[in-house]
Amino acid sequence: MNYSKPISTGEFFKNSPIGQIGALENSGTDYGGEADETVYAATVRAMIDDAVEFEESVLGPARDENLRYFYGEIPEAEGEGKSSAVSTDFRDTVMAILPSLMRIFTSTENVVNCSPNYKGQEEMARQCTDYLGYVLWEDNPGFLIIHDIVKDALRCKTGVVRWWTENDEEVTEQEFRNVSQEQFQYLVSENPTIEVISQEESQIYPGNLDSLRVRFVKSKPLTKITSVPLDEFRVSRKAKDVDDAPQIGHDQIVNVSKLVRQGYSLEELADYMNQTADNYSTDRLFRNSGLDQGDLTDAWDVRYGCYFIRVDKDGDGIAELREIHTIGDDHNILYDEVVQHANFAVWCPDPEPHTLVGDTPADLVKDIQVIKTNMLRGSLDSLAQSIWPRTVFNQTVTNTDDVLNDEIGAPIRTTGSPSDSVMSISHNFVGQPVFQMFGVMEQLRQARTGISDASKGVDPRALQSTNVTGIDAIVQGAQERIELCARILAETGMKQLFKGLLREIVANPNQNRTIQLRGKWTEVNPSTFDPTMRISVNPTMGKGSDMTRLMVLQEVKQTQTAIMTQFGVENPLCGVQEFRNTLTDILAIANVKNVGRYYREITEEQVRQIAETPKEPDAATLLAKSEMEKNRVKMATEISKSNFNDRKLRIDDDFRRDEMIVKGLLDAAKIEAQFAADVDEAALEAENTPQEVPQPAPAPLPIPQMTGMEDAGQQSAVPQGQAPPQ
Repeated sequence: MNYSKPISTGEFFKNSPIGQIGALENSGTDYGGEADETVYAATVRAMIDDAVEFEESVLGPARDENLRYFYGEIPEAEGEGKSSAVSTDFRDTVMAILPSLMRIFTSTENVVNCSPNYKGQEEMARQCTDYLGYVLWEDNPGFLIIHDIVKDALRCKTGVVRWWTENDEEVTEQEFRNVSQEQFQYLVSENPTIEVISQEESQIYPGNLDSLRVRFVKSKPLTKITSVPLDEFRVSRKAKDVDDAPQIGHDQIVNVSKLVRQGYSLEELADYMNQTADNYSTDRLFRNSGLDQGDLTDAWDVRYGCYFIRVDKDGDGIAELREIHTIGDDHNILYDEVVQHANFAVWCPDPEPHTLVGDTPADLVKDIQVIKTNMLRGSLDSLAQSIWPRTVFNQTVTNTDDVLNDEIGAPIRTTGSPSDSVMSISHNFVGQPVFQMFGVMEQLRQARTGISDASKGVDPRALQSTNVTGIDAIVQGAQERIELCARILAETGMKQLFKGLLREIVANPNQNRTIQLRGKWTEVNPSTFDPTMRISVNPTMGKGSDMTRLMVLQEVKQTQTAIMTQFGVENPLCGVQEFRNTLTDILAIANVKNVGRYYREITEEQVRQIAETPKEPDAATLLAKSEMEKNRVKMATEISKSNFNDRKLRIDDDFRRDEMIVKGLLDAAKIEAQFAADVDEAALEAENTPQEVPQPAPAPLPIPQMTGMEDAGQQSAVPQGQAPPQ
C-alpha cells in the first residue's frame, strides 16, 4: 500500500463513530470554506481516534501483559495457604541485557557518525558528529534518556524518543559608549525587545550619546530531547516505519502553564481545563500508583497532542505531512503547518518485518516463567508440609483450641490416649526432582535468549583453567545476541535520532557556541552544517571485551614508541598527540575520566618546539660513534702506509734505472776512447729507458656513512681520493 495516497474522506468515515460525516465525498476539494474546514478537522480527529483505539485495543493490552510479567504478577497467586513465589525470568532477561546495551551506547566511541558527502567535508563531518553528541549528552540528560528508551524497548517491544526546539529567553542589560544615531537605530532594528534604561547626550558631538544602557531579551534556541511514555504514544495501525507512517504523535496531559509559556493565551485554553477524565493506563499506574488519587492541580490539566499526519488538505491529490497540535478530548486543532519530517524515532530490539512494532527477546521466556513458577511453588508447598504436617485429632476428647494453636511447644490437652487422640500426617519432601528440572529450564532459557553467565563474563565454569584468549573467545561468543540487539537499535532508533537532530539544529540554528569538544574549546556554528550528510553506524560497536581493547592499545603504544624513537616526533605516521590519545583511551577503559590529572594537554607549538630542540646523544650512541671513528682512523693509517710503500718502491725503481743508464753511458764513452768506435748513445739510452706506464691513483681514505646521529652538513677531514700528508 502506498501511504502517500491521499485519504478519501468518505472512505475514512465509512462505518466510523462520526456517522453523520460518513456521506461526505469531497476530499478532492480544497479545504477553503467553512464546511470544508469542518470536514478536514473531522478527518484529523478520526485519524487520531483510530490511533487511540489501536493503542487501547492492541498495543496497550500487550504492553500491560509484559509489564505484569516483568513485575512478577504472572502467574497469579493461587490463594491463601499456598506459596506465592514467582520466578522472574522475564525481568532477569531484561536486566541481564540492559547493562551490556548501556555500556555499548554510552561508551567513549561514537555509536553513529556523520559521513561526508564529498571530498573536503571531512572536518565538518567530524565536528558535526561531536556537536550532535554534545547536544545529546550535555544539553540533555543523554544517559537517562537512552536508559529509559532501551528499558522500554526490552520490556514493552518499543522505545520512543522525540525532539524539538525551545527558545530559552534571557533578559540582559548592556552599556554602550559613544553611540551615534545610526548605531542606535541599528540596535533597535536588530532587537525589537530593546528597552532604553538610561542615556547621556554628548556635549561635544550633538546628536550622539556618550553613554547608553539598554535592556533586551536574548533568545537562545535549545534542542530538547525526551523519551515518550508508551501509553502516550499514538501511531497508525498501518505504519511500517516512522518516515512513511500515516499518523504518529504524542498525546499527553499537561498543565496549562506549560502551554502559556509556549505562547498560547490563557483565554483560548480556559474552555479545555478540567475536562480530562482520570483514566490512567495500566502501565502508567505501574510507574506511579498514586496517580489515581488526584490533587488540586488536576483542574489546570488539559489534554494536549502533537501529531504528524499525512493528509491532503489543499485538494491536489497528494497527502502532505503536517504537524498538527490539538487540545482537549475532542482534539481541537491549535496549530497546523506543513513539515518535511516527523520528529520521532522508534527503537525496537527485535523488529518484525513490514511493521513498526516488533518483539523483545524477553517474550521468549514467558512460558518458562510460568513453568518455573509452578515448580517453585509446588516445591515450597511440599517443603512447608514436610516441616509443618497436617494434624488429625479426635475433637471429642481433645481441646480444639490447643490443636489449632501454632505456638512452638504449646501443650495439647486431651482426656484420652494421646496416640489415639492426636496424630500428624507425615509428608515427604518431593522437591529434589524439581530442582533438577530447574537446571533443564534454565538451559532452555539460555538457548532461547542467548543470555547466560558467560555472556556477562562471570561464569566460573567457563573461566576455570582457561587462558586469556580462551576467556575472551567464550565471552565474545556468548555476547553475539546482545551485539545483534545493539546493532539493530543503532540502525533504527539511534540513527533516526541523529538524523532528526541534524535537521533540527540546522533548521533552528543556535548562535555561535564555544564548547569543549575532544578536550579542546571549539567555536561551533551549527547553521553551517550540511543537513544532507549521511549518518552511519560504527561497524565496530560493541566488538571485543575491555581486556581485548586494552591489549590492542598496549601494542599500539609500543609501536608508537618505536616509531618516534627511530624517526622522531615529527614523523608522518604518529607523534606526541597521537601517543597521548592512546594513553587517554587506556585510562578510559579503566573508567578514569580526568586525563589531565596524569597527562597535560599538548599544543602544536609545543610539538614543534620538541622537534626543534637538539637531542643529547645517549651512551650507546656515543659508544657507537667512538667505535666508528676509531675504525676510520685505523683504516686511514693502513691506507697511508700502503701508499707510502708503493711510492718508495717507485722511487727505488727509478733510481736503479737511472743508475743503469748512467753506467751504460760511461761504458760507451770508454769504448769510444779506447777503440775509436762510434757508439750511438741516444739509441743506447732509448733501449735502456723503459716505456712509461700510468701509475694507479693512491687508494682513498674511508669516509664514514652519514647517520641520523650526525649533523647533515658534517664532512670528512680527509677528502676522497687524496692521501693524508706524510
